[in-house]
Amino acid sequence: MRTAIVTGTSSGIGLAVAIELAYRGWRVTGIDVADSARLTATAELSGVGEAVTAVTADVTDRRQVDAAVGRVLAEYGGRLDALVNNAGVRVAGPFEETPMSAIRHQFDVNLAGPMNVTRAALPGLRATDGSRLVNVSSVGGLSPLPGLAGYCGSKWALEGWTEALAHELRPLGVRVALVEPASVETGLWSAGSVYGNPDGPYSRLVRQVEVGDNDARDRAVDPITVADAVVAVVERRRGLRHPVGWSARARCAARGVVPAGLQRRLLGRLTGQEPGKPSPRHADGVILVTGCSTGFGLQIAVELARRGRRVAATMRDLDRRGRLDAVLADAEVADRVEVLAMDVTDPGSVYDVFLQVDRWEAVAGERGRLIGVVNNAGIRAVGAFEDIPPAVVDRVLETNLYGTLTVSRAAIPRLRTHGGRIVCVTSSSALAGLPAWSAYAASKWGVEGWAESMALETTPHGIDMVLVEPGAYPTDIWRDGTTFGTDDSPYVLMNEAMAEADRQAAERGGDPADVARVVARAFDARSTLTRRPVGRGAWLRWAARGVVPFGVQRWATERMLGLR
Repeated sequence: MRTAIVTGTSSGIGLAVAIELAYRGWRVTGIDVADSARLTATAELSGVGEAVTAVTADVTDRRQVDAAVGRVLAEYGGRLDALVNNAGVRVAGPFEETPMSAIRHQFDVNLAGPMNVTRAALPGLRATDGSRLVNVSSVGGLSPLPGLAGYCGSKWALEGWTEALAHELRPLGVRVALVEPASVETGLWSAGSVYGNPDGPYSRLVRQVEVGDNDARDRAVDPITVADAVVAVVERRRGLRHPVGWSARARCAARGVVPAGLQRRLLGRLTGQEPGKPSPRHADGVILVTGCSTGFGLQIAVELARRGRRVAATMRDLDRRGRLDAVLADAEVADRVEVLAMDVTDPGSVYDVFLQVDRWEAVAGERGRLIGVVNNAGIRAVGAFEDIPPAVVDRVLETNLYGTLTVSRAAIPRLRTHGGRIVCVTSSSALAGLPAWSAYAASKWGVEGWAESMALETTPHGIDMVLVEPGAYPTDIWRDGTTFGTDDSPYVLMNEAMAEADRQAAERGGDPADVARVVARAFDARSTLTRRPVGRGAWLRWAARGVVPFGVQRWATERMLGLR
């Protein structure tokens, strides 16, 4: 008898998937944080009670997941034919007015939850020929949505991580897929919350989110329809992406084809959002840059100063400021740069820096006020997902993803009064998931999904969101980042091949100052583009995104790595 684990089975899609698989002769274990009684009762009423087991566990709790999945695998003889990561939550409302605790919980369930369950289940999946891993994403993982920046960020992150896993696991006999439904008639709508002040600066957005939710419910897809698609993918259907519903299919077709700015304008009209207005090109003011001790951040701070900008250059450890100070002195622009200690993973540290920026404005007026932010701080961890310790994955997400959200959250209310620009330095890894880069890809895809959705919220207030996507450049992140994997790892060949490919890519990389110039031009230009790839590799991935089928990309990647 084939075996499966399905998460989020107390209602909706997960419940329907568990019952349908049992009907088809599968032995199913459902995992949900809620009381398992509903799944058990539904299975009994459906005549498949003996084939369905309900387990209560919180997918965000690694210990609970490890214990639950460990028991299931022991019961199944260490083998597992399918895992369906379905558990999810939805939080709606303006990002600025939504509690960070709610946003983090959304990422914990929608992204960290699948990571936790997958890590625990992978030994069983690898031990079973032809096994399947299916992650239930959303239409929000395909395009931005107004008032759903956090939700879209979590689903884009899931998509990037899944794309990388598809590369990693295929040589081991595990097929990976995404099911991307449009709005579905599930408890997600009632369980989710809509935040926002109806009389505040985002009042129109709050009203439109509520109206949009009602319209979406009217057009929603039945959970059984989505469950049928999931079961079809589990049993036979090939391919990476499987949109369900006309809206999801349309957005999947537009992905990578319709420019981000055009998508934003179309979505704004369809959802009745306030029209965007150009962000002003400020002649004076302060631009805050994160991660300035080395690499892109150092080059960006120097380039902005050379162009006459006042810069707040931040870094986690001021003991590492020596290189920046030396370059600033050589360029004779040290007087335009203030170096500050800031840890983007520490909200208190971020708060203190922005208080300092407020004091500058109080003293110097327009010369001291904040006009832009460059979210550059980042770390990497390379290796098969199963080989990277969970704590390291957490650090990558905390720095690259949540750090960006925390800094931007502090900046937006300050920029909203006079307009400005927020630049997020992501990566070509945000354009295509690659083997051994799953954790990094998740963090950068999450930033991109969040930023594109945020643009729908901020452009009416004169704040532009810009994504700068560099390819491989010889910066310290290649030396500081840690590579994981052992000689007895089942991923050893892939890890070695990717390590060599990364080394060659870094050697061929251009001058990091090229990236700094692109960032600086984003503040100098009268109008901005949402996406700015930098470097040959980034442009190729940008051109292939949404155009070249994933199967072709996977074949080309394996050929390049010598794994085919």
